[in-house]
Amino acid sequence: MTSTRRHRDDRDDADSDDVQGQPNPREVFVRLLLDTVRDDPYPSGTQLDMIEESIPAELVPEYVQLLADKSREGCFPSTDVLRRMQRMSSAGGATPRC
Repeated sequence: MTSTRRHRDDRDDADSDDVQGQPNPREVFVRLLLDTVRDDPYPSGTQLDMIEESIPAELVPEYVQLLADKSREGCFPSTDVLRRMQRMSSAGGATPRC
């Protein structure tokens, strides 16, 4: 009985670590991709798709701002990037393209 109790206590401690400021794995993954896209003059559509499939709601404004910054970098903004901004800034957030 003690081992079950200890296991539950370990799990509670892990949950409290997330609350105390350690980002969850999904956020770490999305932030890694956001940094990659930020540094790339021509971001990969595949990476943008991966962001949109995984992004937590609280990171959507940062992502849309990143796309807006990318659009301002060149003379002719990418239609794909503009459509992504439009889709992500709608009330529902990310929606399937197909």
